[in-house]
Amino acid sequence: MSRTKLKLKGLSLDRLETLSTIVSQGGITRAAGGDTSKQSQFSRQIAELETWFGINLLDRSSTPIKPTSAALRIAREVDDFLRSLDSLREDSEQGRKTVVFGAGERMIRSYLIPWASRIDRDGICLIFKNLTSSATRAELLAKRVDFGILRKDKCPTGLSSIAMKPIPICLLLPSTSASKRRKWTWKDVSKLPLLLLEGDDRFSDFLKERSLEASVELDVAAEFSSWTQLLDGMQEFKLGGFVPRDLESRFPSGFVSVALPKLSEYADQYVIAWSSSEVEKRPELGRLVKSLRGK
Repeated sequence: MSRTKLKLKGLSLDRLETLSTIVSQGGITRAAGGDTSKQSQFSRQIAELETWFGINLLDRSSTPIKPTSAALRIAREVDDFLRSLDSLREDSEQGRKTVVFGAGERMIRSYLIPWASRIDRDGICLIFKNLTSSATRAELLAKRVDFGILRKDKCPTGLSSIAMKPIPICLLLPSTSASKRRKWTWKDVSKLPLLLLEGDDRFSDFLKERSLEASVELDVAAEFSSWTQLLDGMQEFKLGGFVPRDLESRFPSGFVSVALPKLSEYADQYVIAWSSSEVEKRPELGRLVKSLRGK
């Protein structure tokens, strides 16, 4: 059957892109970012695609609603098609080749920007997207992000990666409080109100283990969704907190690092990940991989 005779009502690139976004984010609610009008729009577009394909693209019996296996397959085909179009367009243009990095704000500011300032960027336009870890992972898998920074244990199989240097965590206290003791214990720290990063399950588990060993409970006065917020909170509240040592240049004034038993044993491990198949297709990605590897 000639493709020109296919009925296209209900099928469009916009609807297919919506499906791809829903698949990468894991559902309509996340894809819409909590915007109810977008949720309604996305639901309508998916219903129209389902009518055109004659199959279910969402499993509405699950909670939350999830894409079906057919939706996953269609989304992969759509992503491949859109990448091919982007590649053809870039090849026909004289401008810079676009390369997208996905990472949290801290990693963008502390690692990617300093690294990018030192490398050969001739002919390349770098885009830095401030994404959560889960969003970075999803965008990498959907190949809408070329490089992403993830925790080592969260890096999907099948992606290539470079290990970053382990990042230790330290305890910062106002110098007036820190000077009261020459040697600090977890019991001593439990008597002080502290600030923490919200949602960091791995470090939270570490703190719970140390608290159980010392038979104490830490006094958490506030939690923040980013390290920038936490450092601002320390400066304004004049309270101590646990922060990564790689942010030392941004430590608030009047605070000092305090040693704690076993705290030096903890370190976060991150990797920079990418798709090897995409690197093979795009020379500009290969150039950046060599730079990341220090070659």
